[in-house]
Amino acid sequence: MLSVAVNIWIGNAATVLCGRWGAVTRRAREVGYSRTAIYHHAQRGTQAVVNEQEGGGSAEALWAENTRLRAENAALWEAWVTAEQLPESKQQEFAATGSAMGLSLGQILLLLAIILPKGSTSSRATVGRWVAQASRQAGGLLAVLDQCCQRLVLALCLDEIFFHRMPILMAVEPHSMAWVAAQRGPDRSGESWCQVLAKWPCVTRVVADAGKGLERGVKLAREARRTAAEGQENAATVPLQMGLDVFHTQRELQRVVHGKWQRAERQLETATEADHKVAQSKQRGHDARGVAQHARTAWRKAERYFDEAVQTEGVVSRVAMALAVFRPDGKLNDRAWAQAQLQEATKPLTGPEWGKVRRLLSDERTLYYLVGCMNNWPRPLRTRCGVRPAPACGPCGRQ
Repeated sequence: MLSVAVNIWIGNAATVLCGRWGAVTRRAREVGYSRTAIYHHAQRGTQAVVNEQEGGGSAEALWAENTRLRAENAALWEAWVTAEQLPESKQQEFAATGSAMGLSLGQILLLLAIILPKGSTSSRATVGRWVAQASRQAGGLLAVLDQCCQRLVLALCLDEIFFHRMPILMAVEPHSMAWVAAQRGPDRSGESWCQVLAKWPCVTRVVADAGKGLERGVKLAREARRTAAEGQENAATVPLQMGLDVFHTQRELQRVVHGKWQRAERQLETATEADHKVAQSKQRGHDARGVAQHARTAWRKAERYFDEAVQTEGVVSRVAMALAVFRPDGKLNDRAWAQAQLQEATKPLTGPEWGKVRRLLSDERTLYYLVGCMNNWPRPLRTRCGVRPAPACGPCGRQ
């Protein structure tokens, strides 16, 4: 609404546009407005005339549009207030999806409180029951899905993860990176791992670390398959080979190398302190020969430790080159070449700290992923999972 009368507004504009010298001052005294306000009224009046001549919307049309939008806004607010609440089925779906994405019950309740009207949010216990029910339903569906995928899963990567000290025995199919098995406890023994492998009778290759429980689990699963095949007529045993993963081998190697560098750094600090003691003894005029001898011994030991650390860095590079899929010349790596490189690389690894690394690198299962080792795999055979040819060897092309 206008805060100034129309006749006063028009008079102020006419005074500015048509008045003589001094007319604006006299007009300001008559109507009680400042000269700046009168000039502003004239400017707005001129702009209104220009807009009207350019064919813009009239004031009546704009006012009608404003009234219509206000009525529509009020209707929308009324519809939102009286709208039906989110159905319980959708709330259950929301809670189950949030739990599957890793949200806690508290976070799910917080999000439900945002989208639901005040006071209509379900209790924490109710949401917990929804999540538990969805978990049971998903477990039943996963059991059926596992049976449908048994023929497709031929290799598994096995390892343990922990939730509040409870081991989760997990298996991942390496080609698709699908997490196909996760058994909660009760422990990491061979019997527990055998239960995991029993659900995948078509698996022929297993990749894992050198854990005793895993190794025993594979052995028990292999014996169980042999026993089951003996009880069936014209049935062949599905082979089950175990290879060691490269990750744990390299991590153990890095652990020893890190210890070597830490020992060299500590000895370097000791040698530096010995030099400082020599300087203090000379500054005070004391006999520094004994302290100097101790400093020279400390520096010789620091140099020896540093050389050992540098040498181990070279071993790490050579081992990584031997375990790579491709050789430095660009050719596909094979077991014979990798074994020769590992034998040369492990020669300088002496001492008890290298015991586990030497055992892992000398274990024939470490190189099972290379093509050269596939000649030792079983020939094609007909099993309950179907006919599967043995993989071809890269260097010779044989099967």
